[in-house]
Amino acid sequence: MPNRTIYVADADLPIFEKAQRLAGGNLSATIAAALRRFVEREEARQAGFGEVTVRVGTVARVYKRFLGRLLARGLSRQPERGREMLYRVYLTRKGKFAVYVREGPDWNDWRYWSRQDCQSRGWACWPQDYDYRLEVYDSLEELGAHLPAELYEAVCQVIKADQEDDGVEFLDI
Repeated sequence: MPNRTIYVADADLPIFEKAQRLAGGNLSATIAAALRRFVEREEARQAGFGEVTVRVGTVARVYKRFLGRLLARGLSRQPERGREMLYRVYLTRKGKFAVYVREGPDWNDWRYWSRQDCQSRGWACWPQDYDYRLEVYDSLEELGAHLPAELYEAVCQVIKADQEDDGVEFLDI
């Protein structure tokens, strides 16, 4: 295996020494792993992708992170349930579709207010009325079965524009 020389500024020497201690003496493998992560993130950034962090869960919530690019977002109301669904659709770095869904009460629906005992529940309980989900789909066709029609059409238009140009519709006005 060829040797490579890395010149380290005096000010950066403590961090290299600490990294070598933490790596158990194998600083070369640590540097290679860090460079792989750097190259992956930088290539993704140059391709228009960024880190997306979302919270998932209803009562106990955790955070998930992925590399993605926002394609579309939309709101769908379900009056029969007194609920609303806020969608954010991302294209992931690996070509999948990640859909972040926030489902909660439709506060614009007066029927929801009449069903709730706001005095007994109190303001502090209301965040528990929300469910946050991250759903991942392998194909555009699979995605279509899980989105409102209008939002799915918006995603299809963005994908088509991406294939034709840079993903931005040019208006000749």
